[in-house]
Amino acid sequence: MLWRVRFASFAAGFASAAALAMYMLQKDVQTSHRILADQAARYHTALEERISRLENLTANLSSPDSQTSPIDQVA
Repeated sequence: MLWRVRFASFAAGFASAAALAMYMLQKDVQTSHRILADQAARYHTALEERISRLENLTANLSSPDSQTSPIDQVA
């Protein structure tokens, strides 16, 4: 009888500790995912801006009526 009580107490404690650990792990994973998604969005925005500037620069270089030098356009 005493062993059943001890085992039941151990099982209840183990189950509650496992549930708490899973909750904490899920929370950490969600936080990390949000941080990485925000960072990727910032990198994507910066890359889009760089591509747009390069496209504008090449368009200005290829146009025959451009009067300014490409160095002046970058700054």
